[in-house]
This record gives sequence, structure tokens and C-alpha cells, in this order.
Amino acid sequence: MAIAVGSPQIRDPLLFFPLGGFFVFFINKPLIHGPQRILLPLLVCCILGRQTAIGYLEAAWVAGALGVAAFHLQHHCNTPYRVADNSSRSPLDAGMLGSTRMPLCFPLSLFSFGIEYHHIHHIDSRVPGYRLPRCDAEGSQLGLWKRANTVAAGRAIRSLFHTQFEGSRRVRDANGVEPRFVSFWPYSALGLQDA
Repeated sequence: MAIAVGSPQIRDPLLFFPLGGFFVFFINKPLIHGPQRILLPLLVCCILGRQTAIGYLEAAWVAGALGVAAFHLQHHCNTPYRVADNSSRSPLDAGMLGSTRMPLCFPLSLFSFGIEYHHIHHIDSRVPGYRLPRCDAEGSQLGLWKRANTVAAGRAIRSLFHTQFEGSRRVRDANGVEPRFVSFWPYSALGLQDA
């Protein structure tokens, strides 16, 4: 059975994130990343052995899947930012409402390079990654992030299962229903969908 790129099977989170991680770390941009993808595992294999090289490749795959999942969370938490027309679109609102703020606990924040402060990136992309935590802390003290789409751990896990966009591309459809991200039926039945 062939699986098309747009088919529901490939968008299933249990399949999409591992495949996305494999693509990002092992296939994407072969001319740029090819030498390190081949030479580094070979070097690890020669120095530390085959089993360690296999562990290295498995760790890279898991890191890729987690990176794709984190990238997914930057824009797929309800409610999506939509405007009636492009003239009413605001870069500030797009940053605050259309992307996420996901405060991470200390050990995880060491490895994120500020991905949890995606709202700041959309407000001003010139803020360097190493300044994002400080910028977020200062903004919190000033009460700037009250409108930000802040996502806690439980909501982030539910949002990982968002696979479809439901509703109008505009603010509301003809029935007055706002657009939202939804999960496939088995996951939404299990409560794995952000309301």
C-alpha cells in the first residue's frame, strides 16, 4: 500500500515525528550535511566501536523526532491566529497569538536554545537566541505576555496530536465557528486534542 504525502497515515503523530526526524537528520540537505552524517558515525565506529556508533545514530534520530515535535508545537496550539483580511493583520498579534510561549524547566531549557520563546522570535527576529530567556523574563515582569499563547506541559502533549485544520481560513466561518486545530478520531476520543 502506497502512502501519499498528504494522506492521513503519514500525518499520524506516531509516524510523522519519527519520519520527520529521520528526514531532517539523515536525508535533508545531503550536500551540506552529508560529510558529517557519514564521517562522524564512521569516526565513532572506528574509535568507540560499532555498538556505540549505532547508539549515536539512534540518539540522532530521537533528537530529530523531538526537534520536529518542538517545531510543530511552535504554531499548532489552539486557537490559530486568523484575521478577516491582510490589512488587519498585526505582526504583534501574530507573534503573541499565532505562535507559542512554552516555559521549560531547567534541565530541558539547557538544550532548547530558546525554542520555547517563539513568540519573541515573531515579534522581533533580531533578538539572538542566547538573549531570549532574559527578554522573556523582562517581558513577564512588565506583564507583556498576558496575551501570549502560553502552553504548559499537558496542553503541549495534547497539541502534539493536532493533524488537521478545521474551519475557515478567516476569523470565523459562515456559522460563526472559529478555526481550530484538531486530532484524528482515535486521539480526540482519548482526549489528545487541545480544546
